[in-house]
Formats: sequence, C-alpha cells, structure tokens
Amino acid sequence: MILCSTCFVAIAQTKKKDAQTVETLKDYFTPVSDQVSRPDSEGFIRRWTLLEPISKPNSSNRVYTDSYLREAASALYFNEQFSGIPYDGMKITTVNKEQLYWHSLDAKNFYVNLLRFAEGHNKQFFGQVFWAATVINCEEDLKDVRIASGANSAAVWFLDEEEVLLMSNDRDLIVDDCMSKRLTLTKGQHIIRGAIFIGPGMADFCLRIVDNNGKPINNFTITSLMKKQK
Repeated sequence: MILCSTCFVAIAQTKKKDAQTVETLKDYFTPVSDQVSRPDSEGFIRRWTLLEPISKPNSSNRVYTDSYLREAASALYFNEQFSGIPYDGMKITTVNKEQLYWHSLDAKNFYVNLLRFAEGHNKQFFGQVFWAATVINCEEDLKDVRIASGANSAAVWFLDEEEVLLMSNDRDLIVDDCMSKRLTLTKGQHIIRGAIFIGPGMADFCLRIVDNNGKPINNFTITSLMKKQK
C-alpha cells in the first residue's frame, strides 16, 4: 500500500498530538497499574477514572445554585451514567452523539487538575461538566464518616448512586470545603461518583474521607478497572 503525502501529514499530526497529550498530562498524572492504591498521607484519594468533558456552557459561575446543580447532575448525559463501573478506555456516546472516553489515572498532587486533563486530551475545559469515578474497598465497617471535598467551581458527589454532597455557588479549591452528613460505609466495595461543573475559571477537585473529628481515614484500598468486566 502506498501512502499519499496527505496521509503522511495526517499520521505526523496524530503522532504530534499524542506526544502533546503525554507531555501535558505527565506533570499531573500517571497511568494506573493493576496494583491497588491507598489514600495518601493526608487521606486524599488520588486514583480516579475521568471522563472526557461534556459541554455544559455557562457565562458565569453564579448559576450554580442548589436547584441548578441537582437538576444538572440528574440530567441524562450518557446511558451508562450510573450503571456499572467505568474502566480505562471505555467509550461512551453522549445524548448529543459525541463519543468520549474514560481514562484511569493517578493524580500526582492531592488534587485532580481537570483543566490539564482536558487540555491533555485536546478538549475544551471551560463551560464543561466532568464526570469522575473511583472504587473504594473498605476492610471493615466505617461508621460516622464523612466525604470531604473541595472543588472549582461546583460539584455533586454520589455514593453508590445516592447524592451525598452538594457543592453549590462559585468555589475555590479549599481542602474539606464541604462535608457530607455522617455515613456508614459497610465492609466491601463502594463507588464514589462526581459531576464537577466548570464555568469560567480554574478546574480541579480534591476528596477524602474523614472521621467524625475531621481526621483522615486511610483503612481502605482504591482500585480502578483496567478493562471491561466479563
């Protein structure tokens, strides 16, 4: 097969884009391995499976009221929104017929930089909603714990498909900016999902689980599916 000059240009451009993706992401993320992860020394969860952003344009962050976020987070963006566990490389099709991919990554910092994540995959980062998911495996029942998060600009967090934390208004990234009510995480597997809404401005989040006194909890593991479950 003989390739035309246009094909060579297209291949070169693809390779350049791939190189740019790696270069942009490497300062903020590393690909996950098959090994389980644990919270860092401060209790932050760094292992996440992130979906490439979905357009949700807003000219101002002032729209992020409780009612707006609940309606926006419950809207259907893609069919697999709350079913199963997303895995690295999983492709979804949005209701607007856009094809996007999930990526399993370990954040190098205590926070997840969604701006660099989007930029690294050649996606727009302003006026978007980012979906994030992680699987935690509790070694014992964890009673009276709270999910604590910080985010730019607003977010809604779900534990096993139930809303547990609503972060409204225009926020900066502040550790433990908002906390859920007291929760009991039974021994075994749980999935935490988040919808992070970004208007104009920065785009990142952090999350950890704390006890009733605000002390970080780390007696659980964090896993990520590397391929589709059979």
